[in-house]
Formats: sequence, C-alpha cells, structure tokens
Amino acid sequence: MVIRFKNALPYLVLLAGAVGFYVLTLRIEYTSRPGQLGPDTWPKLAIGLIAIVCLFELLRALATENRAEAVGITEQLEQGETAEDDAPRRPLLLAAGIGMTIAYGALVSQIGFPLATFLYLAAFMYVGGFRSHGAIWLSSIIGSASLTVLFLKVVYVSLPRGAAPFDRITDLLTGSL
Repeated sequence: MVIRFKNALPYLVLLAGAVGFYVLTLRIEYTSRPGQLGPDTWPKLAIGLIAIVCLFELLRALATENRAEAVGITEQLEQGETAEDDAPRRPLLLAAGIGMTIAYGALVSQIGFPLATFLYLAAFMYVGGFRSHGAIWLSSIIGSASLTVLFLKVVYVSLPRGAAPFDRITDLLTGSL
C-alpha cells in the first residue's frame, strides 16, 4: 500500500497546485460584457482539465496494483535510442528553424499575425524539405486563417494587426472591413 501512495504522490501534488491556481483565477477582476467570455474563462478551463486528469490518475494509482517495472516500453525505448543515434544530424536546418522563429517574433507586430503566420508556416515547410507546393500554400492559407479566426473570434485574444497596409489583411479575415 505504501508503494501505491508513493506512485500517487506526484498527482496529489499537481492536484493541489491546480486547486491553488484555480483559487488565483477567482481573483481576476474585469468588467463582464454580455455575450463574451471573460479573461478568466480559458485559465479556469485549462486548470479544471488538469485537475480532472490529476484526480483520475490519483485514483488509478491508488486503486491499481503496483508494477515495479514497466513492461514493453523499455524495449521500445532501447530501440528508439539506437535508431536515433544513427539518424543524420542537420544543424543548418535547426539553425534555419530557430532563425525563422526569431524572425516571426520580430515581424509579427509589423506585418500582422495572419501574414506573419502564413509566411512562417510556408517557409518552415520548405526548409523542412516538404516539396508539394500546392499543399504548402493551401495548408499555410488555411492554417493562418483558421488560427486568426480562432484566436480573434472564439478565444478573444488580441493579436497584432500589423501596421498599414498589412492591417487590412487582419480586417479581411475577421470581417472588420
């Protein structure tokens, strides 16, 4: 039984942390607007989901018989290590990805979230070696437009619109023209 409590302890600590953070979200003050979610909605939802998972795993750790050793996963991990060691290293691709991410962060306020995200997605796929041009452009358009509408219209996150004339792209996507 001691081993069961030992296995459940991390979930108990995380559950206590989730409760503590949820209490902090109760202190968020804002003026509510009819028909719109408040700034406390998404943190409360995320923390609530964390608490539910922790509670489930806590109960599972207490209710199930302890297994001192993982069965099956160790073989996969050992195979993965040898296969990973044989994989070629591409430091220039890594540097390009890091550079693009930094450029995205620097340019997003100037050219706006939709255009910056579109260019970032397309460039990342090209640098990553994907060569289906139609799929790259289509997925970049759909991805950036979907994220823009999701963040602005569903989650109510304020995104960088960009300086003129780039702000018109954000207006076009959100129907604010």
